[in-house]
Amino acid sequence: MLKNNGIVKKKLLCICGWIEYERTVLIPADEESAKKLLEEGVRAIYPKDCALGVDKLPFKATYLMMSAIAREGIRALSYEKAALEIQEKYHANVSSVHVEKITDYVGQVVMSYAAEEAEKAKAVFQKGFDKRKRHRRDNDILYLELDGAMVHLRDKPDKDKAKPGWGESKHAIAFHSRNLLYRHRGEDNESHEILKRDLTGYIGSAEEFENYFLALALRNHVESCSEVVVLSDGALWIQRFIEKYLPFATFILDKYHNKENAGKWANAVVKGKNQKKELADLLCDLIDKGDVQGLLSIAEKYKDKPLPPGIPNYYTYVKNHMNYMDYPTYEKAGYFVGSGAMESANIYLMQNRMKLSGQRWKIERGQGVLMLKAKYESENWNQVTELMRIHCYGEDDTEERHKLDGFSFCI
Repeated sequence: MLKNNGIVKKKLLCICGWIEYERTVLIPADEESAKKLLEEGVRAIYPKDCALGVDKLPFKATYLMMSAIAREGIRALSYEKAALEIQEKYHANVSSVHVEKITDYVGQVVMSYAAEEAEKAKAVFQKGFDKRKRHRRDNDILYLELDGAMVHLRDKPDKDKAKPGWGESKHAIAFHSRNLLYRHRGEDNESHEILKRDLTGYIGSAEEFENYFLALALRNHVESCSEVVVLSDGALWIQRFIEKYLPFATFILDKYHNKENAGKWANAVVKGKNQKKELADLLCDLIDKGDVQGLLSIAEKYKDKPLPPGIPNYYTYVKNHMNYMDYPTYEKAGYFVGSGAMESANIYLMQNRMKLSGQRWKIERGQGVLMLKAKYESENWNQVTELMRIHCYGEDDTEERHKLDGFSFCI
């Protein structure tokens, strides 16, 4: 039994700004009814809220507005600047604290769906692909690039460490050859633009990141592309991962990382400015030629020489990646040999929002922001909005109740 307890006003933030409306309040008429409602976690019922579909919203904002606030929260350099952007665009005063809370909430919703997708992708890879699906997409090369970047964390990135500190954020980008726009600027000058890309990221261990990478590969039809090319800087966890899950892919050690490591190593093992340059130039020439044996013969002479911190043992480096350095063959096939797309993605995916001066992130919150950035930079924000709709109203929700009382423009 319920009884009318009068009319109260409610403010709701919509795409068009704040709106205020009146609604009737129904409360239990007796103790038995009150107990039944409390079992559902409800103290009062607002029929108009239920009719409009705003009774289940976690904040006093529509799901569209929560999506819009989260978008500004990850685009701006800080939540304070995001609040100013929201004021300018939507004519609504929202505090930076609320921007942070809503961005965090939306990020966790999207992350939960991404985790489900990742688990399903792992099951698909463990089961194996139907070989009949291979090479169905003619002339469609799928490029997958992986890398990591450090982010400052409030949590302990390593359970064995007593204090918070730096942890690695692992990233991956996928794009297809058919989505590349080439520009010719003379005979030997050519540039390209990636028209459509797909990104993912995870703050944590390589094992935890694996499933998110598999989901990225799967939604980009890794099983049916004519060719799959994987580029990385040579981290062993990436190499082992690709060998395990994508044995049919062409794995390429980033040529420019290779040259960078060769230059650092040459600078450390010989003395004299001219000698350093001469050795570095020789190594780079051998790299261009794909002459692995030539590189090994030179590096072997210095393989036992002590090296400063941060300088790789180039002999071991070449030995570990000798099967992935045939650059003349790769270039003849028309493959990219550098992971420049991933290097750029590290900046706009994570660094320009999460690695600014004075910033430190809790892992869970940072992961949500990283996943939202991945959706935004992949130009797939409509999926975030759709996931928020499903989260608030369920899979079976219809648009009809969103049109009640003239609210179709904001709900």
